[in-house]
Amino acid sequence: MKLLSSLDTSMSEVSLIPTALNEYELALTQLEKNDPESTSKDILGMLITRDTLQAILDKGTEFSPDNLIKIDELDERLKKQQSNILKLLKISKWRSLTKPNENNWWWYFPSRWEKYDWIWNALSITALTISLSLVVNTSSRLLTGGANPVNTLAVVGQSVLTLLAGSGALTEAGKEAYKRTLIRLHIRKEFWQELNCGLSLLLLAALYGVNASLPNWAIATNRNGIENYNNKRLESAKADFERAIAMRPDYAEARYNLGVVYEDINELDKAKTQYELAAQSDPQRYLDPITYLKANNNLGRLYILKKEYTGAVIFLKTGLDKIDSGYAKSNPDLKQVRYSLLKNLGWARLKQERYDESLGKLNDAINLDASSSAAYCLKAQAWEGKNNQEKANQQWNLCLSKNSDLSKPEEDDWYGMANLHLDPSFKKESQVKKDKEKP
Repeated sequence: MKLLSSLDTSMSEVSLIPTALNEYELALTQLEKNDPESTSKDILGMLITRDTLQAILDKGTEFSPDNLIKIDELDERLKKQQSNILKLLKISKWRSLTKPNENNWWWYFPSRWEKYDWIWNALSITALTISLSLVVNTSSRLLTGGANPVNTLAVVGQSVLTLLAGSGALTEAGKEAYKRTLIRLHIRKEFWQELNCGLSLLLLAALYGVNASLPNWAIATNRNGIENYNNKRLESAKADFERAIAMRPDYAEARYNLGVVYEDINELDKAKTQYELAAQSDPQRYLDPITYLKANNNLGRLYILKKEYTGAVIFLKTGLDKIDSGYAKSNPDLKQVRYSLLKNLGWARLKQERYDESLGKLNDAINLDASSSAAYCLKAQAWEGKNNQEKANQQWNLCLSKNSDLSKPEEDDWYGMANLHLDPSFKKESQVKKDKEKP
């Protein structure tokens, strides 16, 4: 086939039109017949011929109506040969060489890769949308309780990566910068969308990995909170426990620890809420089973202080029943926790004026630990409730002679009650103090 490039360029543009149309039609006819003699050179000549016709049109040269109709008919036939053209011609390669006008659609048939670009674009946008939601979720959880260098760096890093990826896919300036980078890397254009999709999915996987690792991060944060608590840095400990809970909402140990901090700073309602959430968690999900028992014990104690004795009994008995079922049986702290549960259950029964039940639980507690004063102090009150002052005085004496944990306000009160019952001078001093306070 004679290529347009070999046409007599001295011919006038008007006289060139019929020749160009004829070559255009001959090449199309040959292509439509699936002529085995059709080559990429023939197809390339046909496209260049179509360029020439368009150039003449763009100059405003007058075409006869018949010629315009002919061009339209040939163009429709050309569109139907897209698959044949792509099979015989590496059109993307020739586009990069000839750099045709983007309005010359015949150069821009999508390759077998490019025709799926809409899928890759949709996947990229979906991945970026999910990535953005992950960034928001992860950042809010990391920054709960305040910022520190580690979580700030994590938040900034993932935010910057997402913004860079988003600007490259969604903004014109980002697309241009991304395009220039790919060109410098000599990546073929038909693979740009696939590469962009791959990078978006890679970013999504990385952000998901960060988000999924938050529960493990929460363990380290909780451990740091315990260290701060042991060193009397209560505000720092509180922030750590809050952050650990934000990273892992079902982290019962962190809720228990936060409850302890709230109790230490005398915010008992908040402590009660955290203990309740910890006690209502699945015991099998606890990393440290003894914490479940402590949560029930501490919650029972707060219910007693709030004079909600029935609720206290429920949680205290839950803890004891769990121990009886073999829960946490190998834990070295189990004996002390069982003592506290029995002692507090005896206290609750005392407040309900169920003195015999109270004495039974308190005796069980003493059998576990005869060195602590709290159970003796409560037994003294139970005997007084039964109007047996002799036995009450025996227990008051034991209350004073045993080890006391006066950090608990109720135990300090019981220690004072024992002195009032047994020491006449203490009783006299107390009465003088009361008289002075009278108006």
